[in-house]
Amino acid sequence: MPKNTTDFNAQKFTYKEVIEEKISFAGKGLDFYTKVKADFIKLVISKHLSDACRPKVLDIGCGHGFIHPMLHSFGYDVTGVEPAEEVLSLAQMSNPENRYCAYDGQVLPFAEASFDVALAICVMHHVAPSQWAQFLAEARRVLRPGGQIIIFEHNPLNPLTSYVVAHNDIDVGAVLLPHRKLADMLRQAGFENVYARSILFTPFAHHAFRRLDERLGWLPFGAQYYATGTVV
Repeated sequence: MPKNTTDFNAQKFTYKEVIEEKISFAGKGLDFYTKVKADFIKLVISKHLSDACRPKVLDIGCGHGFIHPMLHSFGYDVTGVEPAEEVLSLAQMSNPENRYCAYDGQVLPFAEASFDVALAICVMHHVAPSQWAQFLAEARRVLRPGGQIIIFEHNPLNPLTSYVVAHNDIDVGAVLLPHRKLADMLRQAGFENVYARSILFTPFAHHAFRRLDERLGWLPFGAQYYATGTVV
């Protein structure tokens, strides 16, 4: 289970404000970074699941579900799970079209092969390292053959990211994963066609800078990264 579930519940009404205060130096709010991730999710799903007319997406550790309106607008069937049940209630109120379920942080409350996509957006650094393997095994269990996992994480090689995490109360005790370590763990969990790409080299919304993100993804210095793999 994530180590600071109680903290997330306690900050359920102020979480966005706290995060935006910590990242304000970059000149962009949380909505900008959320949209960037949503666009990369759409890119990965379009590439690997082009045959799925309405992909069933599971967001593990979904928090407030800030990204869910964007995923819903893409035509995805969204389900969220979250150990902080007070936060989960807010996600459900904000996104009544989606399904939300309580989650103990260890066993996902779904049958095998229930989803096309499993997401974990800046969640794993809140999970104890001793539980990382189980976290990935559970995600794989609920994905159908051909399903895709997409994990976003903070990049410990980026000094600004490391500074923000180190000075954010909600991240006390967080352990950041290098992208190569996470990619290796995905392979060990049985995923294939694994790769990782850096994102957020700049805090600019113009489409030229977003295309630059795609082209520079092989460099390991973006503020965040995503790692993805396929169930075969």
